[in-house]
Amino acid sequence: LIFQIPSSIGLQKLGARKWISSIIIGWGAVTGLIFFAKDTQHILLARIFLGVFEAGFFPGMVYYLACWFPARERGKVNSFFMLSIAVASVLAAPMSGWIIEHLNTPDYEGWRWLFAIEGIPTVFLGILTFYLLPDSPEKAKWLTPQQISALVNKLRTDNETAAALNKNTNSSFLSVIKNPVLLQLSFAYMLIQAAALAANYWLPGLVKGFSADFTDTDVGLIMSIPFIFAMFSMPWWGWHSDKKNERKWHAALPMFLAGCGFLMIALVPSMSLRMLGLTFYGVGILSYYGPYWALPSALLSPSGLAISIAFINSCSSLGGFLINKSLGFVSTHYGATGIFIVEAILCFAAVAVLALMKIDVKKEKSQQTNVVSRT
Repeated sequence: LIFQIPSSIGLQKLGARKWISSIIIGWGAVTGLIFFAKDTQHILLARIFLGVFEAGFFPGMVYYLACWFPARERGKVNSFFMLSIAVASVLAAPMSGWIIEHLNTPDYEGWRWLFAIEGIPTVFLGILTFYLLPDSPEKAKWLTPQQISALVNKLRTDNETAAALNKNTNSSFLSVIKNPVLLQLSFAYMLIQAAALAANYWLPGLVKGFSADFTDTDVGLIMSIPFIFAMFSMPWWGWHSDKKNERKWHAALPMFLAGCGFLMIALVPSMSLRMLGLTFYGVGILSYYGPYWALPSALLSPSGLAISIAFINSCSSLGGFLINKSLGFVSTHYGATGIFIVEAILCFAAVAVLALMKIDVKKEKSQQTNVVSRT
């Protein structure tokens, strides 16, 4: 929450190659070092450092992609990037369950091996990123000069279009966060991410309660099912958003689907229907990412885009903190049913916030036409 905006500023100052690779290396190193934790204090200290490194990665990558791909392609591009979440969930959920269950020895518990096995490869990935990731299209060795020129001109046109829709060109922090569109986007994202983060915490326990015979590996396999479907829905939904050149409702409808999934998990007694609700949740909670993250670069000033993206993401961290504090009370008084009803309400509230956003499509298209005609 605290380090996301400073991290985004650091990315702009030092460049993507150095900054993102440093984040990945630090993230992996701290994760691997948890293997040697001797007590709860060590784990809490590691978690603080993980938060520092994690803070800048996601908003930094969203900003980086916006610096590489034209506006009309960002729905599917963002979706393909977010697809890594679904793929990681499909692979990591059963793998994590297997590691904890089968590598649990008297000397080293399974959870220690889990952090070591996931952390060490991440460090090597960060080193690889340092050598392979170019800071900008102008520094991409695999593009011809003609391709670089065409891409840079297109990105410049998109930035001029976005700038024409925003009277405020001041990129200072206070000036950027006063934008009402940014505040609406941030509030919607805070609500939906609060629901998602709470689900990540509570769903494994609920799934294990489906049957007394379920092992950790079984829970991991079941939890991967929604993400298998999301692996197909995410790229298609992002592509459809680009094809229709529409973002708001392509972001809102998956949120609505996730809310319906939470209600099914909470209220339907049938295990098969609960599994369907779990699938609705997984597909919805991931498919909105691509269209949603195409909105900031289209609606907000390019001069303050990095700060805007970091601010939106920091609001999601705040939402996660607040919801975790609140759901303890809900769990005590209303049980799992109450928890998932609250999460459904959060999803529907996020849909309402986006639905109330006034995006002047005619004005946006008019500005695009004017910018193109000038170029």
